[in-house]
Amino acid sequence: MTMQTLSLCNTHPPLIPSTKPLKTSTISIFKTFHKTPKKCYKRLTVFAIKEEEEQSTPSWAKPDSNEPPPWARNEAQQESSSGGDLPFGVYLLASAITAIAAIGSVFEYVNQKPVFGVLESDSIFYAPVLGFFAITGLPTAGYLWFKSVQVANKEAEEQDRRDGYR
Repeated sequence: MTMQTLSLCNTHPPLIPSTKPLKTSTISIFKTFHKTPKKCYKRLTVFAIKEEEEQSTPSWAKPDSNEPPPWARNEAQQESSSGGDLPFGVYLLASAITAIAAIGSVFEYVNQKPVFGVLESDSIFYAPVLGFFAITGLPTAGYLWFKSVQVANKEAEEQDRRDGYR
């Protein structure tokens, strides 16, 4: 049932119901009347109800139907055709973590802090480990970000196709 209310004040007046049947639906109008000139009772509420013959239930929504709903059709095909891609959020999270680690490696090298509290700054492996993280981290983060955008666009295009936009 759909209802539309127009109110000029917040008081609740008594209602006078009137019903006007039309060809396709029944419209009920509740008019209010004034008790006293000081009170604001101007409110109009309209209810529109569909007739029973107009209400159509889709075939997939009927209780005895084995037909899947539109959004679940071809779900098995989509799962098999996904090609092993992870969800785009996983790529995006990995990109952020990798970028933070790469920038953190630069800061640890500049400030001569121990790597994870394990590798001290006077170790021979200190510069190569931090250099490896710093040099390879940013390109890897960029690739993972690019991959997340590709997967998100692919999912969006597939959803648009299922919704009938393409």
